[in-house]
Amino acid sequence: MRVLVFTNMFPTQALPFYGSFVKDETEALGRAGVDVDVYFVNGRANKLEYAKMWGGFFLRLRGKRYDVVHVHHSFCGLVATRQRAVPVVWTFHEGEITGGTADALREQPIKYVAYSKRMKQFVARRVDALVVVAEHLRAPLGRPDALCLPAGVDLDLFVPMDTAAAKRRLGLSNEKRYVLFPAVPSRVEKRYHLAQRAVEVLRERWSEMHDVELIALNNVPHEDVPLYMNASEAVLLTSAFEASPVVIREALACNVPVVSTDVGDASVMLAGVAGCAIVAPDPARIADTLNTTLRSSRRVAGRDAVETYSLENTARTLVALYRKVVEDHRR
Repeated sequence: MRVLVFTNMFPTQALPFYGSFVKDETEALGRAGVDVDVYFVNGRANKLEYAKMWGGFFLRLRGKRYDVVHVHHSFCGLVATRQRAVPVVWTFHEGEITGGTADALREQPIKYVAYSKRMKQFVARRVDALVVVAEHLRAPLGRPDALCLPAGVDLDLFVPMDTAAAKRRLGLSNEKRYVLFPAVPSRVEKRYHLAQRAVEVLRERWSEMHDVELIALNNVPHEDVPLYMNASEAVLLTSAFEASPVVIREALACNVPVVSTDVGDASVMLAGVAGCAIVAPDPARIADTLNTTLRSSRRVAGRDAVETYSLENTARTLVALYRKVVEDHRR
């Protein structure tokens, strides 16, 4: 089977973290026997790339015969559904459809286009199959038949490690305890300021927490992320919106506790994992929760909770979906 992955999310030298879950999934499909090509539209480097992608996409379809086009953003889906010769599968990752976008829209008004709910619904009605990464995304898109398939985790890369050893490899101090902010601080919707203030309150309220420091995944290559997670006492997610944050499953695969605002499917992923918590987006409440987390055992039994989200399972599910889509299209 030959598949064209059409995406505007994929790691680059400038942004080594961006769309790493798409790259991981693509490589897993290759290992599962799928012949995969990737057409990556690097809109973050240059917005003109979005104008060029129309011609680029159709040139690829003429240059090689594909069984399926698999898109990973509504812009790509909008282009891909302008043809009917090849069936289109869309994996929907866009958590902004559920709201919480006010700060991001003030920062970048152009996101009114990228965040358009009507545009996303328009694309959802026209794809041959829709994959959502969390259950709560079905209803806003009007596709109750969508397959729910969270992004898979590389369970060979994200493994528990010795904390002290991870700190040494990163040049971090063994005299400090680290709380990891798993995103680039400049992304407004991730609310780094909220995480910063929470850690400040934590240190102000409890003198024994003076050694706690907040660190961020600022353009960290994906292969180094497990080191940062294992060097940390907790992962803190303070986003205004998410779809299905893969960093939660990655942290759990490392048995590192997660404290998160109630975004995306965070409450589903953390349910039943003792030592993890959902918290209101308030610095004082986050500080209270971190205080409890940091006083308890550092490790949690998280890996068992994410075993089903392996890349191999994800690839097998997608291959089955591709076959169904191809058969339905032929009929």
